[in-house]
Amino acid sequence: MKNTSLQFLRRLILPLVLVMLVLIILPNCFATVPVGSTGIMLTMGKVEDTALSEGMHFKLPFVQRIVSMDNRVKKLELSTEAFSKDIQTVSATLAVNYRLQTEKTFAIYKSTGTAYEDNLIVPATHEVLKSVCAQYTAEELISKRAESSDMMRDELDAKLSLIGISITDFNIIDFDFSDEFISAVESKQVAEQLKKKAATENETAIAQAEREKQVSIKQSEAEAERVRIAAEAEANAVKLAADAEAYRLQKINEQLSEKTIFNTLAENWDGKLPGVLGTGATGILNLDSAANGMP
Repeated sequence: MKNTSLQFLRRLILPLVLVMLVLIILPNCFATVPVGSTGIMLTMGKVEDTALSEGMHFKLPFVQRIVSMDNRVKKLELSTEAFSKDIQTVSATLAVNYRLQTEKTFAIYKSTGTAYEDNLIVPATHEVLKSVCAQYTAEELISKRAESSDMMRDELDAKLSLIGISITDFNIIDFDFSDEFISAVESKQVAEQLKKKAATENETAIAQAEREKQVSIKQSEAEAERVRIAAEAEANAVKLAADAEAYRLQKINEQLSEKTIFNTLAENWDGKLPGVLGTGATGILNLDSAANGMP
């Protein structure tokens, strides 16, 4: 009876062990690479130089394993410091959007594992910030913020693309400077505002003076025109009066001349009429002959 029981147990245990082995081994024969990721195959810890696509993949249990590397866009925010061209301390908060290039994912994992953000992206971002800030004064970093941001993005993308990381977006969230610099900027802004105000007031005064000058010129021209017209009218009146007087004197002179001529003739006439009248051979009348009755 005992032998029968032992044989039964043996027959039962062996299938159970086999089932357990299958349940343990079978799940370890397959691994799934998530959507938007690349699978890295490790054989006894060695990185295979091939990238696995999304989906399920076979692997040797307990010998191989698959590490998933996310290729989707990720966002990194970090705060760092640098010096500007005029030796001002610049504190910046940066936002970096990046993604791993699929074809170089295995190389990134091979060189840095999954700590690529701390080992590659953060140091490169610090270096690029220092490089770009050194090319601008603190005031230029404020006034040319978009330009400096674009330069940082381009330099960071050029640096990281070589190792398989693409920069999709880069933003300067905030720039901060020392209290002394901020006070100096505020004082300069106040001075600029006062200068602009003074310039505006000066331009206004000049414009007002110019307007008053033009008004004065117009008034002077109007007065001169009035005087000219009055003088011209007076001259015309004088001329008319003079012409009238000259005409009157002329008439008087003409009358006096005719009267003087008649008076002179009358005073000098000897009482004799002229001997002939008329002109030409046939038109001559001999008054003496007519008086004596001769033909």
